[in-house]
Amino acid sequence: MIEKKHSQTIVSSHNDWDPLEECFVGTATGAQFPTIDKSTHAFVFTTEKYDDIKHLEGPVDDKIIDEANEDLDILANTLKKLGVKVRRPDATDTTKSFSTPDWQTTGWQTYSCRDLLLPLDNLIIEAASPHRSRFFETRAYKDFLYEAMKNGTEWICPPKPELLDSLYQLDNLADPSVKNNEIIFDAPNIVRLGNDLLYQVSNTGTLLGAQWLKTILEPRGYRIHIAEKYYSFAHFDSTVLPLRPGLVLFNGDRISQEKYPAIFKNWDKIYFPVEKIVNVETNMPNGVSTCSPQIGLNFLSVNENLVICDVNQNHLRRELEKFGIESIGLEMRHARSLNGGFHCVTLDTKRKGARQDYF
Repeated sequence: MIEKKHSQTIVSSHNDWDPLEECFVGTATGAQFPTIDKSTHAFVFTTEKYDDIKHLEGPVDDKIIDEANEDLDILANTLKKLGVKVRRPDATDTTKSFSTPDWQTTGWQTYSCRDLLLPLDNLIIEAASPHRSRFFETRAYKDFLYEAMKNGTEWICPPKPELLDSLYQLDNLADPSVKNNEIIFDAPNIVRLGNDLLYQVSNTGTLLGAQWLKTILEPRGYRIHIAEKYYSFAHFDSTVLPLRPGLVLFNGDRISQEKYPAIFKNWDKIYFPVEKIVNVETNMPNGVSTCSPQIGLNFLSVNENLVICDVNQNHLRRELEKFGIESIGLEMRHARSLNGGFHCVTLDTKRKGARQDYF
């Protein structure tokens, strides 16, 4: 009976390592840089000066789009050959402007399809992103969301944030660039660990976001653990990378033996040295980048024994081999230009396996 229910479920994803069954892969088509305002500055270009980014608004170079799509198509075909059902976001016109009573902007992209949907146990949650240009981005997944709902999946959304100028700060980058004024979180602020969810407070996740998730998820049997002051810049999926029950890989530049999320106390830990992350260059004008070279640590687990990662990350691949984990190396040439590695550009909506305790 349990297996029958699982086979009919469209959303069932409890962690990053159970065998992958269904997955979105993003697309670079239509990617552009949206209106350069406080929101875009605080999220996409946090460490850059305004004068260095104000000219970037508008379409991304065609060469970047074409090469990124080549890499994404190869990733999608690789997953299909591994028996994974692959979905792609619907086409979106990111050039259209839209507004609320407080601001106006244009769209961004559907390259990083991880960011705005959090799949769990027959439940999918839309994120409350701090980026104004992503306000309506989940429309690219509308058909999937309706299909999931019609098959019994719960589909819920937090209150839409106002995203006023007063939400953002760039004076002290040791603190998050979003203040704790609203419910804010992107899906990759949450590391899924079965019944336990690790929540990162950062530029894309406020404590109020965690509090809202607690009200929704703790009655469903989840436990929310707060990770604060580890890494402020956006998402956690190049910082905390669980590989299987009892084994986690940490970004050694951000997490140390002296300070790591307490939930992993009894797990084996790999502290991967930042100097062994191979830098993939940005292809943006003036060397401006949407993310750091540490995006090279961003990978997708197909199962406990296989990951897909950047083909250039030889040190990472050898380290994983020591723990019996094989890797498929692929190109993701514009990860730093379009803001996403292999985990970012995928959304694992369905994995085999039941929700359980790992701690």
